[in-house]
Amino acid sequence: MSRIHVPANGEMLRELLDRGQVQLDAPVYLVTSALTQAFPKAAREDLEYTAFAEAAQASIDLVSRDHPRRVVVSADLPDRFLREIPETAAAEASGSVKLPKVAAIHVDDAEVAATIRAELTEGSVDAEALEERILDWYHPSELAVVLDELFGIKSP
Repeated sequence: MSRIHVPANGEMLRELLDRGQVQLDAPVYLVTSALTQAFPKAAREDLEYTAFAEAAQASIDLVSRDHPRRVVVSADLPDRFLREIPETAAAEASGSVKLPKVAAIHVDDAEVAATIRAELTEGSVDAEALEERILDWYHPSELAVVLDELFGIKSP
Protein backbone atom coordinates (compact mmCIF):
# COMPACT_ATOMS: atom_id res chain seq x y z
CA MET A 1 0.00 0.00 0.00
CA SER A 2 1.34 3.44 -0.94
CA ARG A 3 0.28 6.95 -0.04
CA ILE A 4 -0.44 8.69 -3.33
CA HIS A 5 -1.06 12.36 -4.04
CA VAL A 6 -3.56 12.99 -6.82
CA PRO A 7 -3.69 16.34 -8.64
CA ALA A 8 -7.36 17.23 -8.75
CA ASN A 9 -9.94 20.00 -9.18
CA GLY A 10 -13.44 20.84 -7.97
CA GLU A 11 -15.16 18.55 -10.48
CA MET A 12 -13.02 15.61 -9.39
CA LEU A 13 -13.92 16.33 -5.76
CA ARG A 14 -17.59 16.36 -6.74
CA GLU A 15 -17.15 12.97 -8.40
CA LEU A 16 -15.44 11.71 -5.24
CA LEU A 17 -18.38 12.84 -3.11
CA ASP A 18 -21.20 11.81 -5.48
CA ARG A 19 -19.81 8.45 -6.62
CA GLY A 20 -17.60 7.63 -3.64
CA GLN A 21 -14.57 7.39 -5.90
CA VAL A 22 -12.60 9.28 -8.50
CA GLN A 23 -11.06 7.68 -11.58
CA LEU A 24 -7.27 7.92 -11.93
CA ASP A 25 -6.67 9.13 -15.48
CA ALA A 26 -3.38 11.01 -15.02
CA PRO A 27 -0.12 10.40 -13.15
CA VAL A 28 -0.19 10.36 -9.36
CA TYR A 29 2.72 11.30 -7.13
CA LEU A 30 4.35 9.26 -4.37
CA VAL A 31 7.66 8.28 -2.88
CA THR A 32 9.14 6.30 -5.76
CA SER A 33 12.38 4.36 -5.91
CA ALA A 34 13.81 7.16 -8.09
CA LEU A 35 12.96 9.77 -5.44
CA THR A 36 14.47 7.63 -2.69
CA GLN A 37 17.64 7.09 -4.74
CA ALA A 38 17.94 10.79 -5.54
CA PHE A 39 17.79 11.70 -1.83
CA PRO A 40 19.15 8.66 0.03
CA LYS A 41 19.64 10.50 3.35
CA ALA A 42 16.27 12.24 3.32
CA ALA A 43 13.68 11.39 5.94
CA ARG A 44 10.54 9.62 4.70
CA GLU A 45 8.47 12.65 5.71
CA ASP A 46 10.62 14.91 3.49
CA LEU A 47 10.24 12.53 0.56
CA GLU A 48 6.46 12.49 1.09
CA TYR A 49 6.40 16.28 1.04
CA THR A 50 8.42 16.32 -2.18
CA ALA A 51 5.93 13.98 -3.85
CA PHE A 52 3.03 16.08 -2.50
CA ALA A 53 4.63 19.29 -3.84
CA GLU A 54 4.96 17.67 -7.28
CA ALA A 55 1.24 16.85 -7.20
CA ALA A 56 0.41 20.43 -6.20
CA GLN A 57 2.43 21.72 -9.16
CA ALA A 58 0.72 19.27 -11.52
CA SER A 59 -2.71 20.42 -10.29
CA ILE A 60 -2.05 23.86 -11.80
CA ASP A 61 -2.94 22.34 -15.16
CA LEU A 62 -6.42 21.57 -13.80
CA VAL A 63 -7.38 25.05 -12.54
CA SER A 64 -9.81 27.34 -14.33
CA ARG A 65 -11.10 30.86 -13.79
CA ASP A 66 -14.30 29.37 -12.36
CA HIS A 67 -12.33 27.13 -10.00
CA PRO A 68 -8.90 28.73 -9.49
CA ARG A 69 -7.67 26.51 -6.67
CA ARG A 70 -5.03 23.82 -6.72
CA VAL A 71 -6.30 20.58 -5.21
CA VAL A 72 -4.44 17.47 -4.08
CA VAL A 73 -6.16 14.36 -2.79
CA SER A 74 -3.92 12.20 -0.61
CA ALA A 75 -5.01 8.57 -0.43
CA ASP A 76 -3.79 5.03 0.02
CA LEU A 77 -3.69 2.74 -2.99
CA PRO A 78 -2.47 -0.85 -3.27
CA ASP A 79 0.92 -1.05 -4.98
CA ARG A 80 -0.40 -3.46 -7.62
CA PHE A 81 -2.31 -0.53 -9.17
CA LEU A 82 0.84 1.59 -9.55
CA ARG A 83 3.58 1.61 -12.20
CA GLU A 84 6.39 4.05 -11.42
CA ILE A 85 7.47 6.45 -14.14
CA PRO A 86 11.27 6.16 -14.31
CA GLU A 87 13.36 8.96 -12.80
CA THR A 88 10.34 10.80 -11.34
CA ALA A 89 8.16 11.01 -8.25
CA ALA A 90 5.20 9.92 -10.39
CA ALA A 91 3.40 6.73 -11.29
CA GLU A 92 0.72 5.67 -13.70
CA ALA A 93 -2.23 4.41 -11.67
CA SER A 94 -5.04 2.16 -12.74
CA GLY A 95 -8.46 2.10 -11.20
CA SER A 96 -9.84 4.70 -8.86
CA VAL A 97 -9.41 6.21 -5.43
CA LYS A 98 -12.24 5.25 -3.10
CA LEU A 99 -13.45 7.83 -0.57
CA PRO A 100 -12.74 5.57 2.45
CA LYS A 101 -9.07 5.42 1.37
CA VAL A 102 -8.70 9.22 1.24
CA ALA A 103 -6.47 10.49 4.03
CA ALA A 104 -6.75 14.22 3.33
CA ILE A 105 -7.87 16.83 0.83
CA HIS A 106 -5.62 19.83 0.27
CA VAL A 107 -6.92 23.06 -1.33
CA ASP A 108 -5.57 26.56 -1.92
CA ASP A 109 -6.91 29.33 0.32
CA ALA A 110 -8.86 32.36 -0.95
CA GLU A 111 -5.77 34.56 -1.33
CA VAL A 112 -3.99 32.06 -3.56
CA ALA A 113 -7.20 31.46 -5.53
CA ALA A 114 -7.46 35.21 -6.22
CA THR A 115 -3.85 35.26 -7.41
CA ILE A 116 -4.42 32.29 -9.71
CA ARG A 117 -7.63 33.82 -11.11
CA ALA A 118 -5.82 37.10 -11.87
CA GLU A 119 -2.92 35.26 -13.52
CA LEU A 120 -5.29 33.17 -15.64
CA THR A 121 -6.93 36.38 -16.82
CA GLU A 122 -3.50 37.64 -17.92
CA GLY A 123 -2.64 34.41 -19.69
CA SER A 124 -0.88 31.85 -17.49
CA VAL A 125 -0.15 30.91 -13.90
CA ASP A 126 3.31 31.49 -12.41
CA ALA A 127 3.87 27.95 -11.14
CA GLU A 128 7.21 28.83 -9.58
CA ALA A 129 5.67 31.54 -7.41
CA LEU A 130 3.06 29.07 -6.12
CA GLU A 131 5.67 26.59 -4.92
CA GLU A 132 6.02 28.51 -1.66
CA ARG A 133 2.28 28.55 -0.97
CA ILE A 134 0.99 25.78 1.27
CA LEU A 135 -2.38 24.23 0.58
CA ASP A 136 -4.93 24.05 3.39
CA TRP A 137 -5.69 20.60 4.83
CA TYR A 138 -9.20 19.17 5.11
CA HIS A 139 -10.42 15.89 6.55
CA PRO A 140 -12.36 13.74 4.03
CA SER A 141 -15.51 14.16 6.17
CA GLU A 142 -15.40 17.87 5.22
CA LEU A 143 -15.65 17.18 1.48
CA ALA A 144 -19.23 18.46 1.04
CA VAL A 145 -18.35 21.67 2.91
CA VAL A 146 -15.19 22.15 0.81
CA LEU A 147 -17.19 21.77 -2.39
CA ASP A 148 -19.90 24.18 -1.25
CA GLU A 149 -17.83 26.87 0.43
CA LEU A 150 -14.66 26.85 -1.69
CA PHE A 151 -15.97 25.85 -5.11
CA GLY A 152 -19.65 26.82 -4.97
CA ILE A 153 -20.57 23.26 -5.99
CA LYS A 154 -23.68 21.89 -4.34
CA SER A 155 -23.98 18.16 -4.10
CA PRO A 156 -27.34 16.35 -4.14
